[in-house]
Amino acid sequence: MRLLRDLLPDHFTVIGNFDLQMPRRRNSMEFDAVVISEHGIYAVEIKGWSGVIEGDARSWYLSWGRQQNPLILTDRKAKALRDLIARHVPALPRSVFCTPVVFLPRADVKLNLNEQQIANVIKAQDVFEFFADDRLIYEMGPGAFIDPLLRQQVVDAIVPRARPSVHLAQIAEYEVEGELEGRERPYREFVGHHTRLRNRGKVRIKAYVMDPLAPPDKAKADFNRVFRDMDALCSLEDNPYVARAYETHPDRDDQMIFYLISEWVGPRNLGEYIADGQQGAIALNADTIGERWGYALHLCKAVSFMHSRSIVHRNLHPAVIYLTHEPSRVPLKVADFEYARVANLQSIAAAITRIGTQGYTAPELWLEQDYDHRVDIFALGAILYELLTMRALYRSLPDILQHEEIWKDRRRLLPCERTRRVFDRLLALEPDRRASNLDEAVALFESEPNIDF
Repeated sequence: MRLLRDLLPDHFTVIGNFDLQMPRRRNSMEFDAVVISEHGIYAVEIKGWSGVIEGDARSWYLSWGRQQNPLILTDRKAKALRDLIARHVPALPRSVFCTPVVFLPRADVKLNLNEQQIANVIKAQDVFEFFADDRLIYEMGPGAFIDPLLRQQVVDAIVPRARPSVHLAQIAEYEVEGELEGRERPYREFVGHHTRLRNRGKVRIKAYVMDPLAPPDKAKADFNRVFRDMDALCSLEDNPYVARAYETHPDRDDQMIFYLISEWVGPRNLGEYIADGQQGAIALNADTIGERWGYALHLCKAVSFMHSRSIVHRNLHPAVIYLTHEPSRVPLKVADFEYARVANLQSIAAAITRIGTQGYTAPELWLEQDYDHRVDIFALGAILYELLTMRALYRSLPDILQHEEIWKDRRRLLPCERTRRVFDRLLALEPDRRASNLDEAVALFESEPNIDF
């Protein structure tokens, strides 16, 4: 925002970082900035993204994931803004336009977009030339907003209907690049980087909000959940299969928001890999079967190491297993330990029925019975079954309630009798019959993969 104000002529107006209530709309619209130039009005979306950006009319692809083309929403905002101003400024000339713009201030951003999109995307070095467009002066002469009274009328149409907003996390010494989209979860999640420690690379930022009006028991449980994730990561910091923990930070403006900052592993998780296989995007051949076998081995080692440090994850499923970038010591890392049971933190047993993800949760968890680390072994068995067969073990709640019958039918999809026996132990319904460690599974996946699928 400051950069826009510094680079633009003094008679330009920049209004920044606000929510605007539009007529005939239930929800407000968020604006990073509105620039009033000589000839027109610009709805500006500011993105702190870096690296190569590729994309099309629908989606942009960044190094850390896919995002909707920001011009889509910004164009809607620009049209709604033009409509609002026209309603409240009767003297607004028809020649005044309202245009969407995406501003990328980072110097290390590189755009691979088509000409139509590039026309409305600017970097820091383009700011003055774009907004103070000489071509408009030559073609149209002085603009309508040379008149300070008209410009003030536009400001007066916006400001009374606006309220300040904060779009992204506000963390000292960190720059937040964007918010990650994903499944329902008890926190917001961002990707960013440290402003000085550049060798750290990208980081994953979880934002947890504490409820100041919550009863003491709930407030204590929420607090424990927030720091359980970081405590588990710190306990496993020498494990290559777990994202490194960095630090915790309070929000700069809101003391009830805590940020947990850890290593950014990558945008792709095992759930997406399996979904690609289920949709036929991954060919079934010796190489891909070997790849799955390798993922299974490393996942068994990851869970074994967690258990050796008295960490029970309690919410293992494919979407919390992230595939690493090349080159890397290991092909995957486990994340999301907010429901883990850590030896030196109190339990959240009161919320036990909410722990776990349907289709991967051990029976003793959703039956609210006593449990131990074997809940992770059951979840791992369900994940490995899906990874090897590209079919979910359970497809509905009735399947879970008829485990013995379902398993008798579905175990035949596994490639050999040795593999089936290992999975019999991983997926035993009763904890006492279930494998207590993963030695047998590790030995299986250390052997040559059986490609008879």
